[in-house]
Amino acid sequence: MRRVLCMVMLVLVVAVAAGCAGGVYNVPKDQYKSMVKTLGVLPLMVDSGSAISHPESRQVIDLLRRDNLSKEDSLVELLREKKAYFDVRAVDGDPSELFRRITVSRKVAGDENGGYVYRFRPEAVSRLARTTVTDALLVVIFNGASRQERRWDRTKINYLDAMYDSILVSAAVVLPSGEVVWEYRSPVGNPFLNLQYPDFDEAYYNKTDQVAVKYVTLAGLERALAEPDKSWFGQSQLPILYHKLFKELAGGLKPGFMNPFDKPEAD
Repeated sequence: MRRVLCMVMLVLVVAVAAGCAGGVYNVPKDQYKSMVKTLGVLPLMVDSGSAISHPESRQVIDLLRRDNLSKEDSLVELLREKKAYFDVRAVDGDPSELFRRITVSRKVAGDENGGYVYRFRPEAVSRLARTTVTDALLVVIFNGASRQERRWDRTKINYLDAMYDSILVSAAVVLPSGEVVWEYRSPVGNPFLNLQYPDFDEAYYNKTDQVAVKYVTLAGLERALAEPDKSWFGQSQLPILYHKLFKELAGGLKPGFMNPFDKPEAD
């Protein structure tokens, strides 16, 4: 019995560890480590020009901007704990102004994950990296998108495959040249915030198989963004949605342990 219990716990730990990783490196990891020893983390940004579909879309944008404020400090601390960089530092600035300054284009991604792929202005990124003395910048952008997903009812018995509006996250590590060397997009089944839900209860009480897709109210979204993390693993003072996202980003941004005796290259 003890052996079985240990095996179950091992499987759980491995599953949790695997779930924390995310993102794709566009260069070999060894090359990434040699290029990015000091990482700057920009304030969390909201792309108000993306497809944020909601009856109160403007209020949703304002809500995200308010809740995002200063949350990047927790991401910085989590990245530092991974010990994968010589240094990780927060970059100050107004998120909306920084978004306008460094972002050059937004393109709808063509794969099942959907969302957006962003490209950046080399001159603006280079200037910002130089003034903050960083090798690269981590840009995290919240955007709205509609994509095909499967959503379950509260009993985890019934589900509905449909197009749902959500808030997704696109993140990128950008070199001063503007090259994106690592990028992440919220995978299918794991949006940052659900803007819609299937109303199984309404269908049940109306004795119909037609399940309506409805928008979460603004108050409901506000409560979801503030919901505390009460999970067994990795409890945090951060709301659970942000803690889950930051763990996934930090897990993906760990190309290997940085030798603590390595010295940063001289300019």
